[in-house]
Amino acid sequence: MIAELTARLESELSATLRQIGGAAEFEAASASSPRATPAAFVIPLGEDPRPSELGNDAILQQIRVSLGVVLAVKNVADTKGEAAQVDLGVLRPVVQTALLGWSPTDAEPLERGAGRLLGMKNGVLYWQDVYHTTIYARN
Repeated sequence: MIAELTARLESELSATLRQIGGAAEFEAASASSPRATPAAFVIPLGEDPRPSELGNDAILQQIRVSLGVVLAVKNVADTKGEAAQVDLGVLRPVVQTALLGWSPTDAEPLERGAGRLLGMKNGVLYWQDVYHTTIYARN
């Protein structure tokens, strides 16, 4: 599913995002700096399975999947990060438009979850928006 979301961002926002990657690219970027900004990194956050909806030996489990989209922005126009916050305010709705309501294969449409500041490092502001979807496990 991560690869699908990454491909979705590449197809919809290649003119806007200068780097798109997954967890490994995010780890490298957060250790030093992204190769280019603005950047987006799709990372798995967790799964929350519900009890089976069927009885006996049949299993049908609803699983809520949480995915993080970490945005990295850098604006050298100021040293306080205010310009990066403005850039983030423009970028977040664009990413949301590309993902909200879009359905990965065998999954329900994406919904928005919480968003939060991850921090700033080397002049790069990192923000994570959470997206949720539901998948089903059957035997």
